[in-house]
Amino acid sequence: MPDTQSKVQETIRIAGSTDTGILRSHNQDYIGFDQKAGIAVLADGMGGHQAGEIASRMAVEILMEKLELLANQQSVRPITASHLLDSVSNTISYSNTEIYEAAEAHPDRKGMGTTVVTALFTGPHLYIGHAGDSRLYLYRDQVIRKITKDHSLVQDLIDRGFYTEREAKNASISNVVTRALGIKEEVEADALRISLEDEDRILICSDGLTDMVADWQIAETISDHIDDIDLTVSKLIDLANNHGGRDNISVILMKVNHLNGDLQME
Repeated sequence: MPDTQSKVQETIRIAGSTDTGILRSHNQDYIGFDQKAGIAVLADGMGGHQAGEIASRMAVEILMEKLELLANQQSVRPITASHLLDSVSNTISYSNTEIYEAAEAHPDRKGMGTTVVTALFTGPHLYIGHAGDSRLYLYRDQVIRKITKDHSLVQDLIDRGFYTEREAKNASISNVVTRALGIKEEVEADALRISLEDEDRILICSDGLTDMVADWQIAETISDHIDDIDLTVSKLIDLANNHGGRDNISVILMKVNHLNGDLQME
């Protein structure tokens, strides 16, 4: 009988890519994923003198290591849903501390930070952690739905009724984040769980995609290339660049297949 991680590999397919975009000279985004373990991490760095690149790389490398350990632990001895949510949140807090201390130790990296989105697949559920304005979407039955809520100044103003979603698209403060790893000693990360179904697609992306491409266009692109996630990733990046490519663009796409009761681990 195949082990749990083999079953995860059969059930989840993951593709991802990152691109500098048209206008930026270097790429401060960083991504990582492990199909066998069913995990993915995306980070969008900020800070001058390449500090954003350092922050995003640190976040992904630390979180990938911690989440792989968590996935291995889960495969040996099932962990409760509440414990998994706490663990996802704690891994983000740990990486925040590491990045913050690295910035404090190097004056040229002062103020460096990064957004982050993490995804951990366990059976029919996806455990999500995030801080900042990078996003995770669920695509199901030709409909796309944003699962994460942006930690940004413009989202706060939308919540308070100062902007509509449409007006916010053109707001000059659209890229001001209210939470990020490495900026402060502590960060509050959101952690949540969603249930998955066969043929779902999970999209994780930086704002270099969503600032350039409307949600309906993202859904249409996924639908047009539904059976080829590698091609879908490429097409989404091309679309963002064709619409101006003002920022770095990162995309991870997860495809769910053959969900099975044997994968229920909680």
